[in-house]
Amino acid sequence: MGALDAPVDIYYWTDYQCPFCRQFEQNAFPKIIRNYVQAGTVRVVFLEYPYIGEASMTAAVMDRCVWRQVRNDSPKAYWRWHSTLFDKQGSENEGWASKANLLDITRDVDGVDASAVESCLNESRSDIETRINEEMNQAVRLGIRGTPVFILYNRDADAAGKLVGAQPYSRFDAAITRAKNA
Repeated sequence: MGALDAPVDIYYWTDYQCPFCRQFEQNAFPKIIRNYVQAGTVRVVFLEYPYIGEASMTAAVMDRCVWRQVRNDSPKAYWRWHSTLFDKQGSENEGWASKANLLDITRDVDGVDASAVESCLNESRSDIETRINEEMNQAVRLGIRGTPVFILYNRDADAAGKLVGAQPYSRFDAAITRAKNA
């Protein structure tokens, strides 16, 4: 999300079952989008870290399937879907993130074809899981053990900072300013 040439990249590891990710998504994230992403200062790179349970991986794979379907013609549909999942989040490992329930949620999101998403899940799940597991292994090498985690990176200065947890917007504001001015 955001301009490819933004001076600051935020790498964001998330799990759709993570209540702290939901807190970030509903509180600080909209302000980051409004104040930094839309202004071209920040680009957010979403990375799945589905560690809470088996349904976390199902949601992560579905995320990739939705993105594949809409990225070229309707990327805003992805953001609607992404936000809807966090809005509909239930308790960890209580069944809300089952394949059937996630597909029901998907059917209600404008611009996302739940049948195409289901086909992607059935045909590509193994390959997508392999890539997600590779990303998780890289995250572990970076010292990431849970979600949400954010690495803020200024590629021009080759400088990075890290935030862990659902921090308030003021912490992101300060960290983005530090990264931008590095």
